[in-house]
Amino acid sequence: MKRLQDRVCIVTGAGRGIGTGIAERFLAEGARVWICDFRAESVPETVAALRKLGPADGSVTDVARRDQVEAMIDAVVARWGRLDVLVNNAGGGTGVPFLEITDADWDRDFDNNLRGTFLCTQIVARQMVAQGTGGSIVNIGSTNGLRGQANLTPYGAAKAGVINLSMSAALELGEYGIRVNALCPGTVLSGPSTDDPADEERRDELRVHTALKRLGTPADIAAAAAYLASDDAAFVTGQALVVDGGLTARQLLVRARTG
Repeated sequence: MKRLQDRVCIVTGAGRGIGTGIAERFLAEGARVWICDFRAESVPETVAALRKLGPADGSVTDVARRDQVEAMIDAVVARWGRLDVLVNNAGGGTGVPFLEITDADWDRDFDNNLRGTFLCTQIVARQMVAQGTGGSIVNIGSTNGLRGQANLTPYGAAKAGVINLSMSAALELGEYGIRVNALCPGTVLSGPSTDDPADEERRDELRVHTALKRLGTPADIAAAAAYLASDDAAFVTGQALVVDGGLTARQLLVRARTG
């Protein structure tokens, strides 16, 4: 039985990587999927590929712009009549040493990760409340939102905000049957592989820090997102689900041994 049969889902930042993986999994689960991405060149190609798997559509949308998010929600409802699931996947960050962070660096990471998640969550929740049918919102956080990491301060702070936003929204939206959870991936191989020995060496360094001795894939994150979006998680809300192959647990063990 397909867990998301005929449910209408939005996946933001789905032009590649984890977002595309989530969209593919949702289609396999029977959903109707609308993707968005701010990269205009990514959307048509991704939508064309997804339509081979099931009912899919999309738009070029900057999730940090309220007017663009509202237009996207209107388009989804006009197309399929309602909205059942939102996955706030859009985000990203660049490494900057703490003493070199500029206001632009800070604002960019907060716009991309936290402001966009807030806007989409609020606007979609209003639609779900108006429908009166409940729904599920899955916000993609990060293990960087649970612990510090050098050179990623704006990104980590924004992802910590995503986790807190998810918990706070869950408390207010529960009475409407809307569940809100955060999904926190560890290191995920979501870009194209290369033959560069330096890249492989870096991947080996990262693998050794996980309990499972491998890095994550978009399919790993998509499986967890499908669970949180489905009725299998009907009593799960306000949670931060870590999907990192044991990376966080191993780091805590190392700190305990050396502390």
